[in-house]
Amino acid sequence: MNLNFIINMVVRQVMRRAVNFGVGAGISAVTKSGKKRRRPDGQRSVLSVPGSDQNRAAKHARLAQRGPWK
Repeated sequence: MNLNFIINMVVRQVMRRAVNFGVGAGISAVTKSGKKRRRPDGQRSVLSVPGSDQNRAAKHARLAQRGPWK
């Protein structure tokens, strides 16, 4: 293998990782925009539970909203 082949191989791997990271960041940015919206009545759907139980309760509430089909 010559040096040109090795350099091309490394550049392809680096570019592939960079593109995948950029696509992932873009998708994350798009999906986070929907979480900024609030309910019109101003109420939160998560019960007030202290500590990490609040995160767990929020996750279960999101899963319950999806329904049994997902």
